[in-house]
Amino acid sequence: MPIQESKLVAALEPFHGFVLANVIFTLQRSGLEADLDHGTTAAQLAETHGLDRARLDAFLDYLVAAGLVRRGEDGVLARTVYGRSFDEARPWYEMMVGGYGVTFRGLGESLAAGSAPTPRVGGLVGSGSCGMSMHDSIPLLRLLLADSGREYHHLVDLGCGSGVYLTELCRDYPELTAVGIEPDENGAKAAREWVASQGFTDRITVEQTGALDWLAAVSEKPDLAVLGFVIHEVLGQEGEEGVRRLLDSLFEASPDLDLAIVDIDLGSGDEQRMSHPLAQRYYNAYFLMHPFTSQRLETAEWWERFFESCGLRVVARRLTDPAMDSTGFEIGWLLRKADR
Repeated sequence: MPIQESKLVAALEPFHGFVLANVIFTLQRSGLEADLDHGTTAAQLAETHGLDRARLDAFLDYLVAAGLVRRGEDGVLARTVYGRSFDEARPWYEMMVGGYGVTFRGLGESLAAGSAPTPRVGGLVGSGSCGMSMHDSIPLLRLLLADSGREYHHLVDLGCGSGVYLTELCRDYPELTAVGIEPDENGAKAAREWVASQGFTDRITVEQTGALDWLAAVSEKPDLAVLGFVIHEVLGQEGEEGVRRLLDSLFEASPDLDLAIVDIDLGSGDEQRMSHPLAQRYYNAYFLMHPFTSQRLETAEWWERFFESCGLRVVARRLTDPAMDSTGFEIGWLLRKADR
């Protein structure tokens, strides 16, 4: 018996969201938004951007039907209020669709025991995450450092991504010099470009190397270190001993160091917390993808026991601004050696 149309419509809602998310990401990356915000035609878009007309027409028809773009009687196209409503969430689309889209499509191939990790697009993961940080982790980090009662002069950001933490903290602390450590070649290149674009090349350097290699060679010891969404990658790829080596090396190099860590409190098994609207629309997918990409999230309680076992104490503990994210999943710690 054929499926009833109403049931088919309901069953296809996830597929609708899948395609819509990819279209929104494509539009954000296409360079077409500025033209559409000023009003334009398909012919003008095709000529200006060198686009295949038949494919562009299909893309624009989708945007119109989905309500992201309106088409006037004269053929002029313009983004709608609904179409512009995704702009503030651009970094989330960059990371989750651009960076992890391939991961979600490859889940089935990586479920078997012993299977290889699912791929991801590291550059888009890094740039998207740094874009998101302007909304959540950087305000959180500023709260942590305000609790410290210290001034800072030399920062190291381990796994600096596109360099946003470096430039934002240098804005906050005029006497601060900083170095970003990024082992990925493309990531280091992106960070250098970002630092240059923000006019901080006289105070910030970016080095393409590993954290332990840098710590072994550095002469000017940092008084502030940042690990933004890095520690769970180390845990997933090098295990607890790898994290312990990293923390021990940091504090051996700089015993009076302040270490700011921002990460995620693993809550995927808590049905009440996962019923939160933002948990349903973002964190459910976020928690899902980590084991598939050799990353290991843990609970806040687990991390705090681990920090204590490393001889560290929590000086401050903060969550994101609830006006932006009230789930309580994103958490920051300011750590010092227990005997300091």
